[in-house]
Amino acid sequence: MRELMTKLLRLTIWCGSFVVIVFAAAMMGTGLLSLRASDDVDTARPLPVAVQTVVIQDRYVAARRFPGRIEAAQVSDVSFQVGGEVSDVSVRIGDRVTAGQVLARLDPERLANRQREIQAARDEAAASLARAEATIRRIEGLLEEGYATEQSLDDITAERDGLRARARQLDQALATARTDLQDAALRAPFDGVVVQRYVDSGVTVNAGQPIIQINASGKLDALIGIPASFATRMRIGDRHQLQAGDLSADGELTGISDAIDTSTQTVTARFEITEDPGFVPGVLVRLTLEEERLATGVWVPATALNESYRGLWSVYVVVENDDDEQIIARKDVEIIHIGDSRVFVTGTLEEGDRVVAAAPFRFVPGQRVTIVDQPVSAPGAS
Repeated sequence: MRELMTKLLRLTIWCGSFVVIVFAAAMMGTGLLSLRASDDVDTARPLPVAVQTVVIQDRYVAARRFPGRIEAAQVSDVSFQVGGEVSDVSVRIGDRVTAGQVLARLDPERLANRQREIQAARDEAAASLARAEATIRRIEGLLEEGYATEQSLDDITAERDGLRARARQLDQALATARTDLQDAALRAPFDGVVVQRYVDSGVTVNAGQPIIQINASGKLDALIGIPASFATRMRIGDRHQLQAGDLSADGELTGISDAIDTSTQTVTARFEITEDPGFVPGVLVRLTLEEERLATGVWVPATALNESYRGLWSVYVVVENDDDEQIIARKDVEIIHIGDSRVFVTGTLEEGDRVVAAAPFRFVPGQRVTIVDQPVSAPGAS
């Protein structure tokens, strides 16, 4: 009895599930039929499109961009005028400095000792010179009385003249030693920013060896390589827009190099930036120049292009059929020049053709459309 009841329960559950499955399938079928009917209605309805009327041109203006780099108008490697051991470097990379500010120092003890040595030699030469002049006076007196000879006077006079020359030489050496001692403090030649630090404390350096590199504050230059064909059309004093990221500024052309860079086949143009928007020396900058070229074609939006067969391109145009309905047709084009948001093309387009401006991928030739004034977003576009 118990086994019979169990079999009946299982049969009831199985039958109930089957009924549910059949019911769900029926509902899904109804939904699919409804969606298909809706799709048929949407397909039959003309799609809205925005168009651009074709205007054939015999030339176009191409914008070309040339890269360059921002540099400080004045860059200096600052060095000591005398050699010695560096006792202190008081600035770091990125520090702003003012003209006359101490950047580094040499150990002054050796220079001070040198100055004292020269001063002692100068004092000794002065004493010897004083004795020689006193001797000359005595010999001159004895010469008048006949107790001295002309030769003795000539000898002491020559010795005095040599001591005078020695004193002048030591005076010059003493002035140099004083200057060297002052040069033990390395000072900034102008206002600027420290961009390089070549040595640290404890290093022995030679005279003229670079210690600190400073970029001058204020004026900046842009150095940009441009083809010689463009350079011949540019004039000193011309102003051009320069772009570095989101920053832009006017640059005045101040010079063009005569030498051609063999690796890039360009000449270097220097632009002075009069109002700095925040450029930093070393940053990349772009110069845009326009060039007129002869070619028959038309500008179309980049969004109008549709990849065609064998690497070719095409655009969709709106034409009228025999029933005066507006429908889609396709025309092949060839790209001549690519701009920022538009493309100059040539091909089978004719004057007055109405090119679909956007979302060409959702159309097929013969599809009915209606023209609207504003561009229409493609399905799924934001």
